[in-house]
Order: sequence, then C-alpha cells, then structure tokens
Amino acid sequence: MPHKRAKRSVREQKRKESGSDIAPGLKKAIENEDIPKSVSRVLNAAKVRQEWAEKKRKGFEDDGAGPSRKRRKQSGTGDGDTAGAKQTQLRIMPGESMAHFNRRVEESMRHTVKEAMQSSSARMRQVRKEELAASEKEKKKRAAEAEERTKGRKRIRAGDELDSDDDPSPRKAKAKEAGPKDFEKISTSAPKRLNDIVQAPPNIKQLPRKAKKLAAQGGSQKDAGGQSLSDGVRSMAQKAMLEEERERAIRLYREMKKGRAAG
Repeated sequence: MPHKRAKRSVREQKRKESGSDIAPGLKKAIENEDIPKSVSRVLNAAKVRQEWAEKKRKGFEDDGAGPSRKRRKQSGTGDGDTAGAKQTQLRIMPGESMAHFNRRVEESMRHTVKEAMQSSSARMRQVRKEELAASEKEKKKRAAEAEERTKGRKRIRAGDELDSDDDPSPRKAKAKEAGPKDFEKISTSAPKRLNDIVQAPPNIKQLPRKAKKLAAQGGSQKDAGGQSLSDGVRSMAQKAMLEEERERAIRLYREMKKGRAAG
C-alpha cells in the first residue's frame, strides 16, 4: 500500500544511487523552515532596513525638503492610492503578532482620536462660555428690573409726600388728628407694656399698718403742736389749679414740639 514504508533494501539502493553529499530540496530550504519570530527578525534585519530606507527616501523625494509626519498625513488624505495603502497596512501581516498589529492600528488612529478629542473639548468650552454669558445677561436683566421697581416706588413715595405737604386731604388730616398725642391718657382696658408698668408712679390703695394708731394719736399731737393726716390732703381748689397748670404745660410742650418739627 502507498502509505507504507518501502523495504529496507529498496531504501538503501535509492540512497546509494542519489549519493550522500547533495543539496537539500525546496521543501527542506531554510526559508520554509518553522523558526521563531525573533530569529526571523534577526535574519531579515538587513532587508527591513533597506525597505525602510527606500520608503523614507521616497517620502523625501515626493514632499521636497523633508516634511513632518503630520504634513505627510494631510497630503495623503485626498489620494485614493494612499487610502488604499492605509487599508492594506491595517491588515495583519504574515508572521505579525496581535500585540504588534494592535500597536500599529493605535498609531494610525491616534491622530484622528486626538483631533476628535480636541474638537469635543473646544465645543464644550464654547457651550460653557455661552451658558455663562446667558446667566450673566439674565442676572443683569433682573438687577435692572429690581432697580427700576425701586426707583418707581421712590417716585411714588416722593409724589405722595409732596401731595400731602401741599394740599393735605381731609382724610389725612383726620388721621393726623386721630394719631397719638403727647401725655395722652391710656384707657385701662388697653394692654400695657412691662416698661409702662415698671416706670409708673406708685398707687397706694390701702393705708399703712400704723395709720390707725397714728390717727388715734393725732389729737394729742395736734394739741402739742404736731400735724395730723388731714393736713396733707389737698382741697378741690388746689386740685383744679394743679390740673390747669398741667394742661398748660402739656399745651406749651406740644407747641414747642410742633415748632421744632416745622423748623
């Protein structure tokens, strides 16, 4: 059967016919052997350097005096050949690891990602500036409206004061007359403040404890040249005179206060 080895005699005969010192076949060439990638990089180092030098020289010849990478990328964006070359470059190469391919893809996309980030940040800054400008404008508008309202209130108050000074209405005159006066008597039903109660003069409603004893002794003291309790009691004429004097003092005080307010 074809999958079985030939006989030993047949193999030895073929070996004698072919000889012992012969070149290896194409299948056994070193280029087709499975070798590590690090060894293949060392063996192909000269070829890689030569290809890189030719590529660099070609770029210098196309762009003149050696442009930068950014300029070369911009000049090649509108060219269909370079776009096709980029598409072919983004394919994984034979013998290339995934890590190296990912680095190459990131390198090719870095410029696009950077431009997108810059445009996005610029747009965000512009939107933020517009929002700040709108908020400042709104604040100024509110401040102007508040100031206008305050000025309107002041003008209304000034007009009311002028009207009241020039031609006071009977209602306002009545309100002024009905207002509180100095030394006005307060009714007992009205609530009193604590300060009014504290500063009020003392009101003696009951006689002291020894008043009766002193009244009993009043006759003997009067005979001896002393004074009785009835001596300190005012007469009705004295009370009327004191009331008239009080009213006159109040009237003079009010006139003096009115003159100061007018001056």
